Amino acid sequence: MTLSYKENMVNYCIYLRMHNPRKTIILWGIILFFISFLPVTDTFAQREDEHACEKSCGEKDEHIREQTNKDENNHDHSTSAGENFLNSTDSGHELYEKLLKKECEHDVSIIKCDECRYEVGVVKVDPSLLDEIVIIGKGMPMDIGITHEATGEVGPNQDRFVIVSPRISGVVKEVFVDWGDQVKEGQKLALLDSIELGEARADYLKAAAMLKLAEKNYSREKELYGKNITSGKHFFDAENAHEQSHIELNALMEKLLLMGQEEGSIRQMQEKLLLMDQEEVDIKHTAKAEKHVSSLFTLTAPFDGTVIDKKVAVGELKNAFDPMLTIADLTQLWVWFDVYEKDIPKVRMGNKAMVSVASYPEEQFEGNVTYIGNTIDEKTRTVKVRIEVANHHEKLKPGMFARVLLQVDDAKSAVGLPEEAVQVDGQERFVFVPLKDGYFIRRNVILGTRLNGYVKVVSGLEENDPVVVKGGFLLKSETMKEKFGEGCGGH
Repeated sequence: MTLSYKENMVNYCIYLRMHNPRKTIILWGIILFFISFLPVTDTFAQREDEHACEKSCGEKDEHIREQTNKDENNHDHSTSAGENFLNSTDSGHELYEKLLKKECEHDVSIIKCDECRYEVGVVKVDPSLLDEIVIIGKGMPMDIGITHEATGEVGPNQDRFVIVSPRISGVVKEVFVDWGDQVKEGQKLALLDSIELGEARADYLKAAAMLKLAEKNYSREKELYGKNITSGKHFFDAENAHEQSHIELNALMEKLLLMGQEEGSIRQMQEKLLLMDQEEVDIKHTAKAEKHVSSLFTLTAPFDGTVIDKKVAVGELKNAFDPMLTIADLTQLWVWFDVYEKDIPKVRMGNKAMVSVASYPEEQFEGNVTYIGNTIDEKTRTVKVRIEVANHHEKLKPGMFARVLLQVDDAKSAVGLPEEAVQVDGQERFVFVPLKDGYFIRRNVILGTRLNGYVKVVSGLEENDPVVVKGGFLLKSETMKEKFGEGCGGH
């Protein structure tokens, strides 16, 4: 067994102490003197070793950094090349041929390399997935102008909206319609009994009978006066009475018209009186007139529409102008929405608009701007705008909230795609176009207006270009592998 230098010295000191103590003391002093330099020597040696290690490690790190920079340069070059392909407008066949000629760091065509094709945005799809999960379509022409979006509310067309009420008081005898009923112009709505109307009709018939007598008396006096049989006073009295009867009859007709009676029905009532026998008219005109008077009257629909409100019951006394029924034409509705001050110049009369509601999210209802408010709300700093919308299907209901897309610029033809065809990567929007043999490449696009589930492609795609319209998210997940360390950049 080999002993160290220090161990040999210690053994020698023990030997001297046992045989020669004086020499031992001198030797210990010499040992301590030299030992005090040993740590310094070891430290210098350790530092020399560390310096040599650092030099060796530094050379190794420098080699690593050079290799890393080289790899990064290669990766950047590949990425740059990939971006050129992502923004390329070449056809799928042309892109396929270019990618076949481009080699990756594995000395194979980059499109054929399973590890590197992701860097240029290419993905390969199993043929079994085509037409099932991945569906290819074409960009279609869409005429979409610049739009302004707002939230509005559906309301009735006030020009085709009426509250039906009687002009005179009466007791409701019968109601012919109910909530939601479709009515036609002139259709009977309710029957009422009015004492006031009965008295007015009786007065009119009495005046009509008096006019008949006045005409008869006037004709007789006129004939006698022409033969100089009667005096001029009698003739002029008969003439004045005839004219007075005409005036009274016309005044009573106006009263009936003000009560809501139609002139035709009034004339018809008068004709019935005149059809009575001449003898009856002469002797019993007043009694017959009262006998033929009716105090009943009907309320009718002023136009075609729907009963949207009903406030009447049989036996109820309704005063003049009490609301009974509300009728609205729901085939034409208004949609009101607010526009901020800064957006007022964008809105013009006749602007087209598309309206959608939560009840039918997949449908769009077309209309036009028919009114722009003249005053601004002081609190909201907005102006009211009205759209008139056709509603022949009657899916829209007054009171519904609506989403309004107002076209504020002339429509221009552009390529349109379903929204699900467009994928997102940070600030970029892209689609996938087919190349050949199940290969697809990512193509960046710039988007415009969105409408009814479609989006306008401003740049990056031409009309009728083949594009993946369904299943794009699956392809996106494959191309994103590069970001997770796969592909050439990860080796």
